[in-house]
Amino acid sequence: MQLLKKNGIVLFWALLFADAYFIYSEQIDYHVYIKPLLIPVLIAYLVLNSRKKHYVRSKILILIGLITAWIGDILLLGEGESFLIAGTIAFLATHIFYAIFFYRAHPIKNSRSYETVIIASIIAIGIIFSLHSFLKDDIPSYFTIPFYVYAIAISIMFVLAANLYSDRKRQRLALQYFIPGAILFIISDAALVAHEFKYVDESFFDVIVMLTYGYAQCFMVQGFNKYLKG
Repeated sequence: MQLLKKNGIVLFWALLFADAYFIYSEQIDYHVYIKPLLIPVLIAYLVLNSRKKHYVRSKILILIGLITAWIGDILLLGEGESFLIAGTIAFLATHIFYAIFFYRAHPIKNSRSYETVIIASIIAIGIIFSLHSFLKDDIPSYFTIPFYVYAIAISIMFVLAANLYSDRKRQRLALQYFIPGAILFIISDAALVAHEFKYVDESFFDVIVMLTYGYAQCFMVQGFNKYLKG
């Protein structure tokens, strides 16, 4: 337990880089075993380092978000339409719970300045429009609605994470952890969709997806950990 408490992030990165290596070298059997270990390590690190009676509701939201991400990780190991949709729904839930956490931490109505929200919203709309233009002829009909619902949800999460920057007490958390984490989530998911539906077969694309996703989750958990410590 002490290993996870003190060096959980180091262990997470060791597993993540090992997973990226196995993906790149196409040793998929090892990838199947290592990928499901990533989120549990982050959950253990977060739980062991947080105070039991502080920010209980926020902690519950965070843990549910991480658990749904873990479920998504496992589902996306499968192949076929059903696994893709189920995994997308699981990660949709993750972003919803993260978004609720960010909103509870600093509601938009409490912002002294709306410039951050406006800029983040413009960026999110631009990303959605760009993805639509790039993938509109490639996304199959069964995935059209899940794709746009997911895109809207992750955009809202990004905007609410950026909104934390307008809270003077949490500017550093937003700038160092939550905003970069949200951006990396968007990059990871954009790369995943491009790989899935543009049929890019290069193995380094899978590595990019995995590393950006892992970095995003690591950023988020480090930020959550500092938030829960007050």
